[in-house]
Amino acid sequence: MKFLAFAASHRPESLNLKLIQLAVKNMHALGAQVDVAGYGEFDMEIYNDIYSANQPEPTKAFAKRVEGIDGLIISIPEYNWSFPGSLKNIIDWTSLIKPNPLAGKTALLMSATTGARGGISGLQQFKSPLEAQHMFVFHKVFPLAHAQNAFNSTGDLIDKAQQELFFNMANDYINFTKKISGN
Repeated sequence: MKFLAFAASHRPESLNLKLIQLAVKNMHALGAQVDVAGYGEFDMEIYNDIYSANQPEPTKAFAKRVEGIDGLIISIPEYNWSFPGSLKNIIDWTSLIKPNPLAGKTALLMSATTGARGGISGLQQFKSPLEAQHMFVFHKVFPLAHAQNAFNSTGDLIDKAQQELFFNMANDYINFTKKISGN
């Protein structure tokens, strides 16, 4: 199984990047291959379908990165109870590519926030644009509240029950993706 993973945050010390790093560690332990991207690699101008014939280079780069993968692993910050507009911009530009490079892929969604809600509103909302691209969004999400206090020095979750839940979710996601992809 092959996945592309990224945190939808430009912050160098991003809590969502820590969550992605933990996901990658778990996915590798389960035998999956994971391509980790920096969010800045996909910075593109604001979507305007008038210019659809001249897609930004980062859009083409993103589409190329999703070729040959089985799924996406994305950790998102929550801004004003929603997901980042820059992430929607990536989806909107990518939607113009034919054939659709996201169609048939799976998605695992996570969020690490400093608040008590763990980004759950943004996670729920982000499912819609992915499903509109004919992606299969895994039914389990991982909202990590108070994430600034959640990681130990090795990048694992301090709470052992959460750590086990996270690992089991990764395993379930791989099995889900295998069923979807027929592998």
